[in-house]
Amino acid sequence: MELNEIRDEIGDIDRQLLTLMKRRLELAKLVGENKVRTGAAVRNIAQENNVIDRYRGFALENGMNPVYAEKVCRVLMQESIEVQAALPRPASDARHIAIVGGYGKMGRWMADMLRQSGHRVDIIDPSAGNGLTVDDAKWADAVIVSIPISRTGQMLRKLDGICKPDALIFDVASLKSPFIDELRELGSRRRVCSVHPMFGPSAESMYNRNVVLCDCGSREAVEEALALLGNHGANIRVMPVEEHDRYMSYVLGLGHAVNIAFFTVLERSGISYEDMQSVASTTYDKMMDTNLSVALEDPYLYYEIQHMNANGASMLKDFDQAVNDVVDAALSDDPRAFKELMDRGREYFT
Repeated sequence: MELNEIRDEIGDIDRQLLTLMKRRLELAKLVGENKVRTGAAVRNIAQENNVIDRYRGFALENGMNPVYAEKVCRVLMQESIEVQAALPRPASDARHIAIVGGYGKMGRWMADMLRQSGHRVDIIDPSAGNGLTVDDAKWADAVIVSIPISRTGQMLRKLDGICKPDALIFDVASLKSPFIDELRELGSRRRVCSVHPMFGPSAESMYNRNVVLCDCGSREAVEEALALLGNHGANIRVMPVEEHDRYMSYVLGLGHAVNIAFFTVLERSGISYEDMQSVASTTYDKMMDTNLSVALEDPYLYYEIQHMNANGASMLKDFDQAVNDVVDAALSDDPRAFKELMDRGREYFT
């Protein structure tokens, strides 16, 4: 065959593949609609493993690389389950929910998800222009606080005097230590907990994304929040509220600090981004994907996450020491210290 003929046939195969992928998504949506009708969970781990085994088995039988077959399988399954997770899932107990600060990106994301489940959602935010104020939270069965970290504690105290006694109240702030006293005091006498979605408003659904649910002393609040959020395919981790910010000092604080330090070094290098890209390695490209997303985020939010975490100073001190250790090991004529750092990192991952 001539080269052009080969390319034409590859193009035909690509069109067939995309047509089949489209049909696969249509069938996945039908599966999702069945799950909605029957109340089944979004994810079925046993079935997902069966599909992966099927792909790997076919690859082995036909002389293909099973690793790549599994990668293709996981991409297709991810898309399929995203479609299923985005389907409206009527709640067995429809609630009246108010979202304070609900006109922000995360607030609107939460509102859309909850409305799809059949809940009535009121947005309490001056930017919404609907005339609702915080006082209107007195009618709600559940109140979600989605405002800047620095204002959350004050809002929780205000809601305490407004919300009905059996209302569920929780925030979705990235940190808890700045208002942990309010959370603990309120949680000791009413249905108050704290939630942290570990994803941003660009997420299509909660599927396979982490959500941290903090126990502030009210087990009823934890159970009610689980019932409200738990059937959307998320991985929900329940922990005492006191533990949350220590984890976040690494997951958010360290993650952000490393990326900010990385692009700060690049910016000071005198080499342009475009010039650097022309010699980029695989590892560098992977780093840059995350670096760019961090650079585009709200600097004041990221400052709050660094500055207001009670565990932040300790983590940053460890970060500073780790950078010094890497520098010393890299400049040493003896490779043993450098090897030890990499060996210990390898042991951590395994």
